[in-house]
Amino acid sequence: MTVDAKNENLLDLTIADLAEKYPEALKLLAANGCVALVEQENLQCYGPILRLRTLLKAQGINPDLFLGQLTRPSGITPPLAQASNPSASLNLFALLPCPLKVPLEEAFGKFLERLPEPERAALTFVIEGNANNQLDYADYADHFESLEEMPDIIVTPGFNSFFHRPFVERFIKTGLFQNVNRYPGEEQLAALGIVDPEGHYTMLAMNLLVLVVNHKTLRDRPVPRSWGDLLVPGLAKSIVIRGNRDGSFCETLLLTIYQEFGDEGLRRLGANVSDGWHPSQMVKAAVSGGTDAPAVSVMPLFFANNLKGRDWLEIVWPVDGALVSPVTMLVKEEKCRSLSKVVDFLVGPEVARICAGAFFPALHPEVDNRLPQAAFKWIGWDYVKNNDLKALIAATNDAFGAALKGTAS
Repeated sequence: MTVDAKNENLLDLTIADLAEKYPEALKLLAANGCVALVEQENLQCYGPILRLRTLLKAQGINPDLFLGQLTRPSGITPPLAQASNPSASLNLFALLPCPLKVPLEEAFGKFLERLPEPERAALTFVIEGNANNQLDYADYADHFESLEEMPDIIVTPGFNSFFHRPFVERFIKTGLFQNVNRYPGEEQLAALGIVDPEGHYTMLAMNLLVLVVNHKTLRDRPVPRSWGDLLVPGLAKSIVIRGNRDGSFCETLLLTIYQEFGDEGLRRLGANVSDGWHPSQMVKAAVSGGTDAPAVSVMPLFFANNLKGRDWLEIVWPVDGALVSPVTMLVKEEKCRSLSKVVDFLVGPEVARICAGAFFPALHPEVDNRLPQAAFKWIGWDYVKNNDLKALIAATNDAFGAALKGTAS
């Protein structure tokens, strides 16, 4: 789409800058379908880092028409002189799993205190919990056209849009991001090939998924000891996995089942799952001891370990391995040197200890991840990079969802 030259500078404004220059901008965004974004919590998180150009492209909104609507009512001329120097890119944006958000935010604050004042004043950052917002910043990754649209360092959990083919082809395979981790991890993790062999993604930590079995509701049925055991007919509508109201389910589990068992595995899993919950809901149901609680819950190790000491619950580390869901960091190659202190902090022992303390294994050799002598299951970098992950996640989610609803053919 060709954009009017006079609007080019305005499109490079962040949403926060746009709202400051045009107070009516948020109402216009909401009227054009961006209702969730303009809610205060989401705006506070994403406003300083999301540029208008990216947002309009993601929403399929004609930029000239939008800016025409914005400037027409009061006859204001777009402030091109002011917009010629839009806010500098954020240095760090970290969207973290719930257990890591608060301790890492506190540690980063102490790290800042150790920096000289000029460096501290120049550093811009946002640290958020990924469950705190209705929106996901990674969803905009398909629409980025240049490095300038993104923060210099990005931390996100799971297999999100930063693994999708458009982003991989445009920014990853061209070498614009560099792995800054220098450690392969302890022996068990190193054997998985957990470090990106092509040197693009940085594995900051790993969210491990295990099984929690409720013997009150499982009764005399066999305890599942592997991921394949979740597919047996005897567990029909007896399992809960991570999922949300929009019908999206745990991509790490679905990709793993599909990789090993194909479409039939997804159908059988869908027939056995009763619902998709947040892990905190799983914990609450398990603790209640009620007879209507799920027989099996697939949840992160952090949440599972909160259930120890209850004789009707059993934490099962699958014999074929706890699933690895990545917490990855993207660092612009051109910023590695200028942001070396931030990078060294993030891949250093202090952050690694925080991750390990929350049962998110990290790779630093000085840190004990307190891992059992057990197996781990990682779908692998080749699989991640050589598949159209966006299409694959959508297809596996659809096949699983159809079976969950009982509409699979």
